[in-house]
Amino acid sequence: MLKINHIIKKVNQDYRLIAISDIHSHLDRFKSLLERVHYQKGDYLVIVGDFVEKGTQTLQTIRYLKQLQQESNRVFVLLGNCEYAIETLINDQRYASQMMHYVSHIGKSGMIDQALTALKLDRKADPHYLQKQVQTYLKPYLDYLHTLPLSLHFNEFLFIHAGIEKRTDWYNGSLSSMIETKTFYQDGHCLNDYVVVGHLPTSNQYQNKIDNHIIINNEKRIICLDGGTGVKMISQMNALVVESKNHKLTLKKEYVQPFPIYEVTHSVSINSKHVHKIAWPHFEVEILKQGQEFSLCKQIDTQAIFPIKNEFLYYKNNKAYCLDDYIDCFLSVNKGDKIRIAGIYGHYAYGICHNDVGWIPFEYIKK
Repeated sequence: MLKINHIIKKVNQDYRLIAISDIHSHLDRFKSLLERVHYQKGDYLVIVGDFVEKGTQTLQTIRYLKQLQQESNRVFVLLGNCEYAIETLINDQRYASQMMHYVSHIGKSGMIDQALTALKLDRKADPHYLQKQVQTYLKPYLDYLHTLPLSLHFNEFLFIHAGIEKRTDWYNGSLSSMIETKTFYQDGHCLNDYVVVGHLPTSNQYQNKIDNHIIINNEKRIICLDGGTGVKMISQMNALVVESKNHKLTLKKEYVQPFPIYEVTHSVSINSKHVHKIAWPHFEVEILKQGQEFSLCKQIDTQAIFPIKNEFLYYKNNKAYCLDDYIDCFLSVNKGDKIRIAGIYGHYAYGICHNDVGWIPFEYIKK
């Protein structure tokens, strides 16, 4: 079991701080983001948990974070729920069978999968034997996790993965409240400082739009960082850049997105209308009328009726679902606009233009 350790850091001179959460084993994207913010060893760098799993570069990511910490004592790597969960699966013999189930169904390409592949083990062997072999192989990585804190209180900012309980002695709260709560943004806190979290993609906080940018809520004194990398098809990796000069703070947002850029070849004007969104956990739908490209569907939880692209629909246990966050917006664009394309489905492209997510006929764009 990973320990609970809280760090306090007070800095009186000018500083520059970069905070990033939920890297989720996307090392290449993380490196691109560090380049984007012009990270230097004199900066403070805070990784707000969940740097493992849900990507293909877990071990490489851990090695790189260790390297950054060896190069600078201003790098702080915090634990998130994914680090706690993966350490328990590997080190607690009660979860040997669950570990193999996780690898088969959820953690494909994660650190356990990487270990099993490197060791060339028969995955049908005894789970306890496999767990022991994985423990030995991953010991240097697990030892590193055991050195990491849960939170960093840096001047007027508290960095913690998921949130805190609404009490001044938040550090005496439950571990669950710190690494896996899903209602912190709604519940709030009672500190005078800003609480900076990841854990839940920022887009989850919006009812009728997909928006992965950092949320800075001055009234709540909450900053949300998670851009959905590793968990959402349309995602980005965010960085909060804090600069303090003469005790005056400036907060900036930066991000990187993985999508190719196209150019709009035809202007399109769409009359504004109510936009419908599907997001976790309300993915169940009823297909009312099947169409060639889009099918008319009813979202079960909201009873809203709107079209969904056929490629986003699937059946499980005789029920229909939308496979990811979805919005039925059709984009208004001008000829010459740049648009980032997340996917091409039939005769339509799903993309981002002017920070709006939606659909555009594929024939209206070019590389």
